[in-house]
Amino acid sequence: MEEGRLFLAIMHRDEEILQDAVSELETEFGEAVSKSAEYNFNFTDYYKDEFGNGLKKRIYAFGAKINKADLVETKILCSLIELRFSDDDDGKRVINIDPGYFSEKEAVLASFKEKDFKENLGDGVFAHKVLEFNGNKINDFFHTFADFKSKAVQEFFLELIK
Repeated sequence: MEEGRLFLAIMHRDEEILQDAVSELETEFGEAVSKSAEYNFNFTDYYKDEFGNGLKKRIYAFGAKINKADLVETKILCSLIELRFSDDDDGKRVINIDPGYFSEKEAVLASFKEKDFKENLGDGVFAHKVLEFNGNKINDFFHTFADFKSKAVQEFFLELIK
């Protein structure tokens, strides 16, 4: 089974909540070894009703080795952390944590959403391959999220796999 290193793509509106969540995540997974520049998440309105406007996103890379099977437990744990930070009044999330792994070959996200291009890992978790690496060349797919198609995110992954 393909093995790689853990990454977490974290979307938020509140810097303090982000730092608290990252602290909790580092307790679980060890210290982040690299993080992308923060970017405005203005690629879609999909999250607007839940999160409102002004979303930011950053990708954190960890030293922990994981494989696809590990994504099940990792996705469930990240969703529980999201719930702990949820708004007490309406239960809406205030942070979105998408775990995945990357290797010199690919970047794969864990998802609760089933699609025909995703691999069923069990327990309602699916592996969603979003990028494929071939040396300095990156291939994305029709189903790759817009921010993962961006130059900034792709350059971040290229730096990680050097």
